[in-house]
Amino acid sequence: MLMRSAAPAASRSRAATTLAVAVVGYMLHYWTWMLVGPIGPQLAYRHGLTPSTWAVLGLAPLVVGVVVRVPAGVLTDRYGARVVLPAVSVATALAVLALAAVDGLSGLLVVACAIGIAGAALPAGTAAVVRAFPAGRRGMALSVFAAGMGTAAASGVVSRALLHVDRAHGLLILAGALLGFGALAAALLRDGPYPQPHQGTTWSAAATLLHRPATRYLAVWYGVSGGGIVTLDLYLPGYLHRTYGIDRTSAMVLAAAGMFVGAAAGPFGGWLCRHRTPTTVLGTCFSALAGSLLVLAFDPPGWVGLPALAVVAPALGTAFGSVLALIGRTAPPAQSGTIAGVLGAVGSAVALFPPLLLTIGGVGGSYTIGLMLLAGTAIVGGSSLRARRTWIGAAVAFPAPTVVAAQSATTVVSLDGRQVRAYLGDVTAALAALATRHELAVVYADPDPSGGSGLGFPLVAGLRQHLPAHTVLAVTAETPPHPHETAAITAMIDAGTIPVVLVAGTDPTPIAMLVAAAVDADQVLQLTRDRVEGLIPYQRTPVSGLRAR
Repeated sequence: MLMRSAAPAASRSRAATTLAVAVVGYMLHYWTWMLVGPIGPQLAYRHGLTPSTWAVLGLAPLVVGVVVRVPAGVLTDRYGARVVLPAVSVATALAVLALAAVDGLSGLLVVACAIGIAGAALPAGTAAVVRAFPAGRRGMALSVFAAGMGTAAASGVVSRALLHVDRAHGLLILAGALLGFGALAAALLRDGPYPQPHQGTTWSAAATLLHRPATRYLAVWYGVSGGGIVTLDLYLPGYLHRTYGIDRTSAMVLAAAGMFVGAAAGPFGGWLCRHRTPTTVLGTCFSALAGSLLVLAFDPPGWVGLPALAVVAPALGTAFGSVLALIGRTAPPAQSGTIAGVLGAVGSAVALFPPLLLTIGGVGGSYTIGLMLLAGTAIVGGSSLRARRTWIGAAVAFPAPTVVAAQSATTVVSLDGRQVRAYLGDVTAALAALATRHELAVVYADPDPSGGSGLGFPLVAGLRQHLPAHTVLAVTAETPPHPHETAAITAMIDAGTIPVVLVAGTDPTPIAMLVAAAVDADQVLQLTRDRVEGLIPYQRTPVSGLRAR
């Protein structure tokens, strides 16, 4: 029988409403977060600032936005997105109003930092989306959420090119929109129906996340993809203008068109992650991105540079959508705000280095150093993916009680390698959760089990990452298992070891049944992927059936 979650299913209309509100909020707050840089020339003229001063001033909100994401994520997990997102919106609106009235460099610096509060919308919006959708749809929903960033970037660029609004009036309109969104979010957002925020969320949870393998990998991938989008938003119009002599208005329109394409690629990245191994998708995107950026760093002629630019935006959008899809698939709903806050902060901190160098170089007329550094981050990310592709996908998942039991039991889990390859991180997290409550054995069917044994075997290495206090060993078995092999498996279980039994073929269930009978297991589970509920266990035989044997 299928052991589905007892939590009530979210209505599609409620989930769609939550996603729409979160996307609109993300777009509006991202637009505000990036506000100071584009209006820098006006501020420089008004306050007599040098170009380097107003360029650094434009980065101040970005730095503050990085810092506030972790506390915003923790508060979202404690009080809910319905409380935190409107609060962020109101605080950001007040900062925008202050920007319209401020006079003096010191006051301008304080207000620019206050506008960075808009960066806190990321963890709040992420948590709202994760809790609104069932597990099988969270990844795709967050990839749509990711498209909001590219759409906001493109809209901001094209509005500066085509809309000519007085700065003071424009800031008042933006502040009014933020206040209106805050009221809308308070009225429409609901935290749930999936695990509600709780008072037990502590600041130590954020510190713990920093030590998890998933945080390290996802933060780097977030930094390369999300940071690349921020860099395009800030500097692509100027690059087109200075390198190819395109007038500023046309350069901004072309840059906006490219970013709209990147935004559309976000959901495509989420779709790819449902049908391909996510690390393969990211590796392909990073390779294409690195090659294109290296070409652009040397100011190539238009017939070379424009095709390279046409690759950059879709690669960034696809990669960013894939990263958020991975977060949606693996983050426990009750911790989704903290996870998004930590990843957003660490990833954005990494991503700030290319904009900083582009600020220094761009003021002097050259973007070479910044573009080469951005290409270097993509090369490092792609190289690490290729070097660790046999196990890294299994490590990229956060601990989640996907499968629980009322009491301790001996459980044999059967896995078909072909079916779970694209969801190896989800599967590993589920098995790790099982291992905390069960004596566990895993039967993994693969056409060539001997080719992936040892530390390089993805499932074994992933379990070792999740369960450092457990001993996880790979055992190659015949089909059917020889008596001495089942005896060895029984001895491992009795010693507290988690055996991963590697068998040839495509159907592990018959072997799992034989192993379960030999070790006197309580149940046999087959982990399957449901389009709605996500990863669920299918009980292959009743407990009494095994005991009778």
